[in-house]
Amino acid sequence: MNAQLELKNLTVSYGGKAVAENLNGSFGFGRLNLLVGRAGSGKSSLLLAIAGFHTEFSGQILYDGAVFQSAGNFSLTFQDPESLFFNSSVGDEVEYSLRMRELPESEITPRAQQWLQRWGLDPENFYQRHPFELSGGEKRRVALAACTVAMPPIILLDEPLAGLDANGQKALAEMLNQLAYEHIVIVVTHEPEVFLQSDSSVLFLREGQGSWFSGNEFLRQAVHDRDFYPLPRWYCHAMAPFAAAPSLPPVNAEAVASFIAREKKHADQL
Repeated sequence: MNAQLELKNLTVSYGGKAVAENLNGSFGFGRLNLLVGRAGSGKSSLLLAIAGFHTEFSGQILYDGAVFQSAGNFSLTFQDPESLFFNSSVGDEVEYSLRMRELPESEITPRAQQWLQRWGLDPENFYQRHPFELSGGEKRRVALAACTVAMPPIILLDEPLAGLDANGQKALAEMLNQLAYEHIVIVVTHEPEVFLQSDSSVLFLREGQGSWFSGNEFLRQAVHDRDFYPLPRWYCHAMAPFAAAPSLPPVNAEAVASFIAREKKHADQL
């Protein structure tokens, strides 16, 4: 898929004050797109502008070269999306958006079950259960399955890590990375280290301005300058001697240990 969601001279305001000015760049398929910035930097306002819920902006939002029509073309999940459950079973939650799109009845349940399975929840064990019987991580997976089952081209998530433990965060990041090959996935987060891969796309908002980085560029800049963005201290300390390497590892202990071992082996062979 080659279509992109493009921002052209986009300025987003809130209460008459610009919070993000003159944004130019694009979000694409094939990697996660991260919206990063400190509180009040305009991340959520930009996400809502893309979704069509925030109209206080100037400039253009384009999809595949034309003005983006949000209706039916995106899903949006807020923090704690499971708080919006309103059906009495997991199956009904996942099937709801398919019914709203008037899919043939014979296709709805098989498609919903297949999608739930993809989110790591066996339909035989979960389909008839009430959502509020599930663990926190299971609820989050059901909520995200329900939001994405209709396969919109654009998936928007606002702080999806809220309330998840480390294992849940890792599983969610892996799933979203998979979805990014079929959808434009844009994630607002203040914990980019959970998602960052070398090829991630990062729009970093600060002081009203937006700068675009690859994941690798963002990691390198954060290692060089703690004031740029506060990644975990252990990572910055471990990576400082390797900041000039072509590609830095993700922010997890196993990846860092493997990276350092390879670099040291390479150095010993020189």
